[in-house]
Amino acid sequence: MQILVDLHLVVFGLLSALAAICVAVHIALKAGSALAWLAATLACVGAETLVFRYAAQSDAGIAAISLLVPLAYLCAGNAIRQSLKLEIANGRQLWVFAGLIGLSLLMIPAGAPIFYQCIPFQLAGVYIFYEAIRIQMRQRYRSLIDNALLLLCFCSMIGVAIRAPMFPLLLGEPTPFQVMNVDIFESIFINALSLLTSGLAILLVAKIVANVIALHKHRAEHDDLTGLLNRRMFDEVAKQVEEVAGSVVMCDIDRFKTVNDVHGHQVGDDVIRTFAFILTLYGDYAGRMGGEEFALLLVDTPQEEAALIAEAIRLEFHQFRHPAIGEEAALSASFGVASFGGGQNMKTAFQQADKALYRAKKRGRNQVCREETSSSVRSGLEKAA
Repeated sequence: MQILVDLHLVVFGLLSALAAICVAVHIALKAGSALAWLAATLACVGAETLVFRYAAQSDAGIAAISLLVPLAYLCAGNAIRQSLKLEIANGRQLWVFAGLIGLSLLMIPAGAPIFYQCIPFQLAGVYIFYEAIRIQMRQRYRSLIDNALLLLCFCSMIGVAIRAPMFPLLLGEPTPFQVMNVDIFESIFINALSLLTSGLAILLVAKIVANVIALHKHRAEHDDLTGLLNRRMFDEVAKQVEEVAGSVVMCDIDRFKTVNDVHGHQVGDDVIRTFAFILTLYGDYAGRMGGEEFALLLVDTPQEEAALIAEAIRLEFHQFRHPAIGEEAALSASFGVASFGGGQNMKTAFQQADKALYRAKKRGRNQVCREETSSSVRSGLEKAA
């Protein structure tokens, strides 16, 4: 017994399954709006497939196709943009896009030939893919998946442009370019549509999963508030650079508890973020050890130079003013500097830097103490002046 399978229903089933997978992944990973745009793309393409099969000969069906086809392109373009953390289609692009669709819809009651009615909404698809390609090309660094998405966008744009004059064949209408049999064209169209849509879904899910993995990896290695290395990762980095000579700087914001108690934790968080940002301007590796305590690894940096760097950080932070604290209330931090390498291991360097930091605190805070001399660089600089 021969079983006949409707190709349109097969494609609809495939797209529905992919949409369900997208929803499942979205729920499991709680991953942003790229999956929502992808699900919308699949929904549009699935509905479009059924319209082609059952309602393409009516004005209502043609109107639905004029909306669903370009909307699928728009959703796909935005899904790609969101997965790459790029801005979605802006207002100007949406106005051009909507204008082309509107022109197609206006031609239906005007009785324009199907060939001319199909051109504007097809151009809307070409335009939206062009804009997606243009914004992707501005990326300085692209991964293998990023390049695959860019290639898919380019192929989709070229495919839409080539298909545009032949599109009326899918609606059972003639075109000025009778280059192939309608059945052959329909088969090519359906297969190409399935391939491009499936490829888009697979690549986007892969990109979204990669983004989630990268996010969790970053959160496992970095402090949430400051973005600096957390203590565990800082210790790992310290082990990796232990064989290289350099210096470690231990830092502590002075009287930070008072800032929190008087001005609130929001202001305290602002102060911590500011101090962390200043550290990133001066050091190879900066980490938050906990609370208001920080550390800085300076590779290939002698202790004398490291002490001068710590002094520069101290001065910059001391000049910072938070509007909630007031112009008269200057913040400060204390620093301890020690060397590693050349016979002194990292553990000893941390201990020596901690002792130097303790001396800086004991001597009145807002100063830099070195391991070797236990003297204040700030005081030395003032005497030299």
